[in-house]
Amino acid sequence: MRLFLLTFFLITCMWSKNIAYSDEVVSLYLSQDDTKVIGRLLPTNSFEILKEQGNKVYIKIEGFVNPKSPSIIYYNDAQRIIVAAFSRNTKLNFNEKNISKDKWDRVSLEIWADKKEFFKSDKEMLIRAKDLFVNNCGICHTLHKEKEFNANAWPSIFRSMVDRTAIEKKDRWLVIEYLQKNSKDFKAN
Repeated sequence: MRLFLLTFFLITCMWSKNIAYSDEVVSLYLSQDDTKVIGRLLPTNSFEILKEQGNKVYIKIEGFVNPKSPSIIYYNDAQRIIVAAFSRNTKLNFNEKNISKDKWDRVSLEIWADKKEFFKSDKEMLIRAKDLFVNNCGICHTLHKEKEFNANAWPSIFRSMVDRTAIEKKDRWLVIEYLQKNSKDFKAN
């Protein structure tokens, strides 16, 4: 009976989290009343909405920090897939920081963000990102396969050609994140 109750409690806690995704870059702030943007949350990355107040939401972001780049939270501990990036002189107060001797440190950060239309899943936005890639990036040359390049190479390859496409600026990070998360060496966190 205790095992059943414990399992029920754990499942309820998992379902009670308000996990969300954005299909566009979201501005981040140190406090609810700030107007100065100190960071950006990139599309397709999950975050937990802790509370909503006015035109802002208080969110929890999780990821990894390379000690050599403490102003960037990455998706995993081995690739430069950015979850959120902050101005270099911003002092980030991580809620959790698990120091690693050989890999990057696992962190979580609670921070304010602009309230936007968020999604419960990244599925639709990844389909849209793939459509943008397929319909724009094979016009001048044969379309590269997502798995043709590694995760760290895709951003510079994409940026070198994107100005020749009809992909809007607001969607560029969406496509980059899609390509990185479908690259030949992608490592899930």
